Amino acid sequence: MIFRRLAASIRKQDWFAISIEFVLLVLGVFLGIQVANWNEDRQERQRIAVIVEAIHTDLHDSDEVLQQVSRQIEAGLAAFKAARARGERPPPYYLRIPGSDTPPQFVFEAAMQAGIVDLIDPQLMFDLGFYYSERDGIGAKLIRYVGFVESEILPRLGEPASFYDESGTLKPEFAQNMDRLREWSGYNNVITRSSICLQRRLRHPQQPGESCRPQYDWIDSGERTP
Repeated sequence: MIFRRLAASIRKQDWFAISIEFVLLVLGVFLGIQVANWNEDRQERQRIAVIVEAIHTDLHDSDEVLQQVSRQIEAGLAAFKAARARGERPPPYYLRIPGSDTPPQFVFEAAMQAGIVDLIDPQLMFDLGFYYSERDGIGAKLIRYVGFVESEILPRLGEPASFYDESGTLKPEFAQNMDRLREWSGYNNVITRSSICLQRRLRHPQQPGESCRPQYDWIDSGERTP
């Protein structure tokens, strides 16, 4: 319609009308571009929100599981230590987790495929990648621990004395396996703190902020299984 009116005004040499029609034409094009840009921005914000919410939920759920397991480990190791202090020779404390020994990675992998790299702050992206890599590596440590439990501890549970030498000391291989469990629990606590930091960062995923990479300096407390 505007194009037809503009053409008619040009034929009539109605320069005032031409100016008005031209302004309307330019304004219409401009508004069309702005609406398209606004829709694109809105779609990107929605896309970011969906991806961020999925990662946030994964981090939160993982935290709850790891914290529960760490409390279980702490209680089990304390009970074993108390029994030894009473002069008893209980089987070494061990942990078995129902279901998979490692948390799934598909949420972060799906986020990567959805293009999260281009949507959030680069440092946050790096820290997320580091966290998921560490979580996977810590899960691999648990798999090795569970392998020892299944091959060396479970078959001997009917003979608790077989875990001890003649002096009543827990044999080194079993003490070391319990130490590995204590260490694994410490790793869990570290990456849980990293996860909490990441969840704070995800509130404003496109803004620069603190580093959330795990720090393991404090893990070895020197405590060993008696």
